[in-house]
Amino acid sequence: MKAVVVAGAILIAGADTSRAETVYGYEHGPSTMCDIHGADTADFLSQVRAGASLHQAPASDRFELFVSDDGLTQWVFTKSSEAAYPAVTCRRIVQDSQGNWISNREIRCEADRAACDGLTEEFEELDDQLRRSLADKK
Repeated sequence: MKAVVVAGAILIAGADTSRAETVYGYEHGPSTMCDIHGADTADFLSQVRAGASLHQAPASDRFELFVSDDGLTQWVFTKSSEAAYPAVTCRRIVQDSQGNWISNREIRCEADRAACDGLTEEFEELDDQLRRSLADKK
């Protein structure tokens, strides 16, 4: 089974709010996202559901969403009705040593390349909206 793994970091508030970086890579088998090691998307879902510090948020028609107690980590899993199924993304918002908030997103997608690219673009747009929103509040 081939999985697409995307790791990205977007500076969402700070001196240079326009910088964004996304790195694509292909992996077979297990991977690690947000400090959780999983064999595949189903394994990540099982571990996230069992995690004491992650809680399921209201579901949408397209995704299952889990959020950490502090609200800074978010896991999103595609539902079987999605073209990019199965897929999982984990986003962490962290503060760097200068006090800038940075959003780090990782995506593992086990669907076909076109569906995975579409899902990645969708999440990049959402992250960009968040970055712009936070930059406007500076």
